[in-house]
Amino acid sequence: MTSLELIMTLRTPLTVLVGLGLACGVARADVYHVPPAEAQAGAPLELEARIADAESRTVHLYYRTAVTSAWAEVAFARASGERWIATIPAAAMVVPGVEYYLASVPAVAADAAGAAVPVDEFASAAWPHPVAVRTGAADARRQRDLARVGGRRSRARAAFEWIDFGRRTNQADASVPDSYYRIDLDFAYRLLAYPLEEIRIGYTRLEGEVPNSDRRVPFDCTPATETTPACRLAAGFKVGGWFELGLGLAEGLRLDARGMFTANQESFALGARAELRAGIADGNHLAAAVEYMADVGTIGSFRLGWATVPKVPMAMTVEITDLPSSVRATGVRLLYDAYYPLPTGLRLGARLGYAARDQIIGGPSAGLSASYDF
Repeated sequence: MTSLELIMTLRTPLTVLVGLGLACGVARADVYHVPPAEAQAGAPLELEARIADAESRTVHLYYRTAVTSAWAEVAFARASGERWIATIPAAAMVVPGVEYYLASVPAVAADAAGAAVPVDEFASAAWPHPVAVRTGAADARRQRDLARVGGRRSRARAAFEWIDFGRRTNQADASVPDSYYRIDLDFAYRLLAYPLEEIRIGYTRLEGEVPNSDRRVPFDCTPATETTPACRLAAGFKVGGWFELGLGLAEGLRLDARGMFTANQESFALGARAELRAGIADGNHLAAAVEYMADVGTIGSFRLGWATVPKVPMAMTVEITDLPSSVRATGVRLLYDAYYPLPTGLRLGARLGYAARDQIIGGPSAGLSASYDF
């Protein structure tokens, strides 16, 4: 077991002190070096030594990582006076650590063959000095987030949902549906550049038919006129584009903020969405969201997600909404979602629910979704 493996295994202050003592014990008096015990991952490690009588020798730094056996060599360069610097590059500063020693080559040959004999100045190839390499808080968080998604940073997603609030009638027996469908297509990329965790771009299509009043079919509508614009309103939009930022306020606390632009045959409109979530989106979490689309309506929702059933995360959502048209009365939706993630990165989802604008009339909700992480 190398000294680096030893310190990584034991990881106690006593081990560090013993390692430093052994290393310092072989240092020569005319080369003074204070070794570090640990360093930051991904950042170059600058080592300083004070070298007396530097003209008589050339001092070199020899280092290797925990996963390499060959020693890399860097010559010390004068910084000022007797102060000399050698640097272990950032690429070599990886977890769990590096180990190194210092050796010098005399300017005058020291053996009978005329070859310069290297002299250990600090530690040695047999007993190198170990430096534990630690990840910072952001790096450790990034590694946890990537491990949770199998190292996949991108996600493509498609979802379809049908919502039926039940058919509405009046005293003249005119009947008009109160329903709509919604299609969402989006792509997300996990930047993990905290606090910015993720960016998403997407397309939404939402279309439906509703009575042209807040609840019932207008009283003057008849079966002969129930399909006219005065009785039946074509609601929603054909094209909606949006851009969303996922902000990690803290680990486990996320704010998603979205801006939306929608268009139909008559006009353009703006929209927005915000969701605050505590927990893991694909696992245990609580989330509250508000979505507004001009002329279409507003959604307020609360969601509870859990992953207690192996391989089948689930969620329950309560929505309060007037979709698909802001002229409609507010209704309530109760939704149940179940997902099945596959090892390939494919994730399938199904949704069932019930929607109602009053206590008498309601209808089913159903949807399917699929996402792919890569």
